[in-house]
Parts: sequence; structure tokens; C-alpha cells
Amino acid sequence: MRNTLLLFLFIPFTLLSQEKYITDEEFKERIIWLSPNEETLSFDKVIYRVRGYNRQRGGFEVDGVLYNNLPYILSSRVKYIEIPEYTSSTSYISKCNCSLIIKTIVTEKEFNSRKNILHRLNKNKVKKKKKKN
Repeated sequence: MRNTLLLFLFIPFTLLSQEKYITDEEFKERIIWLSPNEETLSFDKVIYRVRGYNRQRGGFEVDGVLYNNLPYILSSRVKYIEIPEYTSSTSYISKCNCSLIIKTIVTEKEFNSRKNILHRLNKNKVKKKKKKN
């Protein structure tokens, strides 16, 4: 009886969470933004690669948690970086009052978002050749 009750409680939660998350292998196939020696460094050592990052604006949101200082994150674990838009130095359009939004676990939708800066930093881009007439 107890096992059946637990089963009925577990099934609805698994059906609701059917979003596809990006695995490390899928991420490495699509995006290469670090050189091999930078993959083992902490993220604060490679943050200089993020153009538009303003250190004076505020804290950091890492996986939904707001921090005043950047916590230790292995740079190879970062799969999403967003710089929140702001209208002036005091009002932010985004929900957090932070300078960077960092995610280590992302869904397919978040990964493919135009806000994900890692697509611009990608070294693995295929350049289209111009056609000559």
C-alpha cells in the first residue's frame, strides 16, 4: 500500500518535468569557448572574455541564487551567461539587480536563447563562404 502511494505521488512529478536539459557532451559538441588550459580554471579567471560585463553594477545570479561576490565555479561548468539589460544605473529590466546571470544547468530553450553570450564567444563556429559570381 505504501509503495503504491509513493508511486502515485512520484509519477505526476516526472510527467511535469519533461524539459530536456543539455548534457556536458552535447554542450561540448556545440560550443567551445575555452582553450584546454582554461577549462580547469575558476570562472573569475576567464570572466575577461565576456564583453559588456561591468563589475561595478552589482552581484551575480548563479543558478537562481544571488551572490554579492562571484562564488567559485569551474569555468567548464558554465553553460549560460547573460548580461541583464538595464535602462540606467539604478533601474534594471531584468528581475535581478546583478551584473551577470550564470547557469550551470540549462534547458534546450535557455541554451539556444539569443541572450546566451556563449554563442558569441564560440570558437566552433562554421563560417559561410561567400559565393563568387
